[in-house]
Amino acid sequence: MFVQMNGMSKRFGSNLAVDSVDFEARAGEVTALLGENGAGKSTLMKLLYGIHHADAGSITLDGQPAKIATPRDAIRLGIGMVFQQFSLIPALTVRENLALMLASSDWWIGRGARRLNALATHLHSVVPEVDPDRRVAELSVGQIQLIELAKVLLLDARCVILDEPSAVLAPPEAERLWREMRHLCERGLSVVLITHKLHDVKACADNVFVMRAGRLVGTASAVGLNDAAIVDLMVGRAPPVQQAPTPLALAAKTRLWIKNTSAGTAKNVNLELRGGEIVGIAGVSGSGQTDLAEAVSGMRALDAGEIILDGKPLRSTRSKALPSSQVGYIPEQPLANAIVPNLSVAINLALKRISRLPFLPDFSALTRDARGLIEKFDVRPTDPQLQASALSGGNLQKLVAARELSEQPAVVVACYPSMGLDITATATVYSALFGLSRNGCAVLWVSEDLEDLMRHAHRIAVMFDGRVVTVLDASTTSLAEIGAWMTGSTPAPAREASNSLRV
Repeated sequence: MFVQMNGMSKRFGSNLAVDSVDFEARAGEVTALLGENGAGKSTLMKLLYGIHHADAGSITLDGQPAKIATPRDAIRLGIGMVFQQFSLIPALTVRENLALMLASSDWWIGRGARRLNALATHLHSVVPEVDPDRRVAELSVGQIQLIELAKVLLLDARCVILDEPSAVLAPPEAERLWREMRHLCERGLSVVLITHKLHDVKACADNVFVMRAGRLVGTASAVGLNDAAIVDLMVGRAPPVQQAPTPLALAAKTRLWIKNTSAGTAKNVNLELRGGEIVGIAGVSGSGQTDLAEAVSGMRALDAGEIILDGKPLRSTRSKALPSSQVGYIPEQPLANAIVPNLSVAINLALKRISRLPFLPDFSALTRDARGLIEKFDVRPTDPQLQASALSGGNLQKLVAARELSEQPAVVVACYPSMGLDITATATVYSALFGLSRNGCAVLWVSEDLEDLMRHAHRIAVMFDGRVVTVLDASTTSLAEIGAWMTGSTPAPAREASNSLRV
């Protein structure tokens, strides 16, 4: 399918999100749509998918004018979109989630129904290792991403839009997704890749369109792409330097002790962090790192063990799962776990201290505080009274980071804190995170960006099959060593690793 968009514009209140943009995507090619958070990339594609209605502009598909008023229209015309925020229902099986995409289905479909069996065959062609009768809640992020893609392909899409698909994928999962995109192109499909990662562009893109502040600022072939030139087009300025914390700031005593803790898939984790220390948690998706993060943050009850902060019990098997003002938490999926979509940006920024506010809070003060955080973390649009649901995925990430890193917590649990963020926004979040570390905060940083962990963490705890199998010095380890531990290929005797503090 040849997609052509001419003069597309979209305004939200006073914010001109898309300003007279021309865009095209050709059959058999991956077209990368690049730009900072809030540049208008997702909004432009939501105009193509029928979620938003354009204020101006026209769309043609294969040379024919197309009227797309709803996603149903887009799907009927062969356009499918995989969103940054997953839409699968965790309590249902994979097969049942795919069944929901059928144009019409009976109110009851038994497990042995012919249509469901056909869905299993379709699923096997995209994610062969996934059991169709397994619940989505049990799958890794990489598997869920591919199942979302399978949903779109089930509808015979000829143009597939992927919104930041590699944001939380480990390198092997990202490489698999890149291969899948190339396979789609070989079948004659158009693929639009919304991203800010140059790795994605180099791996699979044919053409590049760059947006900034709602406008198209450049197009190019992806062949021989100059990284510096693209970054300059995206941000219009040199990105700020990220300063890692110095190991000299580490306290002598343990600040956070995760003591023989089990929660969900995390098993018997024993890990100590000093004040000022950043400990990275590395592991293939589904290795227990998310459950561990939820246990420390108070979002998940402990099955065994306890968590001690500054020598005093913070959580135990006897306490309910309950967030603490002493712990800042940036979750893996902010929209699902950290945001109230229908409340304003200002109220969402105040949620951490909502219990400490008077019965009739000073809303003008809340708005004033919100404006300061919005400016500091560059949340777009800048209106504090806008509903949080109006923000893009990257700006929701910035909103959550602004709230969780601005309350001077004793501990920060950061799961993929730069997920969906551009270079400038990543530097802002890291600066706030490292500032807390320098002031004595203990940071538990869950990430699959191993280079980031090696560059900024003091130690890296690697999880495999729910357990911490080794703790490595970030300054002396290598990608190969971490990767070996992550995949369980290290000989069993070497797994008796100490989780004690490095002095």
